[in-house]
Amino acid sequence: MLKHRSFRLVPLLALAALACKPPSVPVTVPAPPVMSWRVATAHLEDIFEAIPNSSIDAFRMETPDEERLRVNASHGEAGVQEDKAHIYGEPAPATTDLMLRRLGVGADDVLYDLGSGRGYFLMQALLTTPLRKAVGVELATSRVAIGLTARQMMSDQGLLQGKLLDLREQDMTQSDCGDATLVYMDSVFFSDQLLDTVAEHLSHARHLRGIVMIMKGLPPNPWFEVAGRERWKMSWSPKFGSEVIFYRRTAAPAGRTPEALRTPDPAQPAPTVE
Repeated sequence: MLKHRSFRLVPLLALAALACKPPSVPVTVPAPPVMSWRVATAHLEDIFEAIPNSSIDAFRMETPDEERLRVNASHGEAGVQEDKAHIYGEPAPATTDLMLRRLGVGADDVLYDLGSGRGYFLMQALLTTPLRKAVGVELATSRVAIGLTARQMMSDQGLLQGKLLDLREQDMTQSDCGDATLVYMDSVFFSDQLLDTVAEHLSHARHLRGIVMIMKGLPPNPWFEVAGRERWKMSWSPKFGSEVIFYRRTAAPAGRTPEALRTPDPAQPAPTVE
């Protein structure tokens, strides 16, 4: 009798076990392993060699008239007078590696390149660090188009698995940088007027912890202070290099211009004099 009852319990126990089985969990695809900068450079060189007119020299030789006018206008009066649109350069890949190491780029960072050109700096960053999101902001349509072509080729080769490369055709002073934790600018020929506006714009990025710039730094402002200076090789100066300037965030409140910070806030009571 007991034997018969235990036989009838077997299917019930099996059903109970199936009911208690945990739900299936979707499998996340891991990001590809981090490369050395030399391996990353080899991949990127192959990609850009396959894209017509995508070299640094090609950018320097010719800029469409409409783009030239837009880029020059973004620099204010100095841009129009000096015709800054044809100027283009990138740090040497070894220098990019040094900058990324100095910034301490991690998986939770969001790296922006303001004036990103073809996007090479960000592409190397995604291949050589745990970084999962990078955003490039560039005003020149032709350069963004080349970057998008290169991004598609990287994706086709499985180089961006688990990574996001957002390339925007926008004015850097208007683009939403609210999630930025790190910012890079190849600011060699940026005008003071443009950099004043950029500094105020970036002050609104609540999580921004570091900025790196080349040769020309930010004008004096209450939001960012120099954290260090180095001299490293660039595409335009492989022998003598150029100054690289690192900034960190201060405790100054965002959203007010340097001039406004020097005047009393009408919303605050005037200090009492004893």
